[in-house]
Amino acid sequence: MCDQMVPKNGVIKFAVQIIQFSYIMIGIGFRDIVQSKGYQDCYSIGGGTYNIHCHGFCYNHDQQDKDSKQIAFKFSTNDIIIVEVDIEKKYVKWTKQSTNESFTLTIDISKDLYPCVHLCGPSKVQILNQQFK
Repeated sequence: MCDQMVPKNGVIKFAVQIIQFSYIMIGIGFRDIVQSKGYQDCYSIGGGTYNIHCHGFCYNHDQQDKDSKQIAFKFSTNDIIIVEVDIEKKYVKWTKQSTNESFTLTIDISKDLYPCVHLCGPSKVQILNQQFK
């Protein structure tokens, strides 16, 4: 989980490049809930995060109809995933840069949200420090 909080106004974008992976989820989350769970099992209902999984699954904090469903897009090594968050409009959107595939979820904004990446097995990502359109 990143240290810097998602700003309360405006649109923020950050990007993650997949270097190596077994399983990876990319998203945003509530630090207090994730910490209270010891950073374990924090990806499904009540877990405090909104994520997409490398195999195209959606996992989220509060939308049972979308949780654990293969409704997003798949991604793999060398892909760049751009994450766009707008607190005022209550959404998070993921876009795969190479194909422009995207997936959007509405989000709970009752607490501060932070960018996060879940890594399992031998996995490595790079957070890109550049502007995305």
